[in-house]
Amino acid sequence: MREAVTNQPLLTPIAKALTTLERHAEQVVRRWISDLTNARLEGMNGLFHAARSRARGYRNEANFIAMIYLIGSPVGRLLDQAKST
Repeated sequence: MREAVTNQPLLTPIAKALTTLERHAEQVVRRWISDLTNARLEGMNGLFHAARSRARGYRNEANFIAMIYLIGSPVGRLLDQAKST
C-alpha cells in the first residue's frame, strides 16, 4: 500500500492515515483481540468522571485512585446501598 500512495499528491491523506496506522499497529491489534467493547470503555470512563467529581477538593492523586476503586468495585455499591438505608 505504501508504494501505491507514494508520490501521489491526491493520495496524501491516505498516506497520512497509513502512517498513523503503522505507528499504532500494536494498539490496534491489541484492541481487536480484547474483550472490552466501546460501550464498556465508555461506562468505565463515566465512572472515572464520577470519581473525579466526588474527589473534588483532594490534592492527592492516591485519593482520586481510591475513589475510582470505590466507585467501580462491588465494595462501592455496598457502601452506596448502606448509605441509602
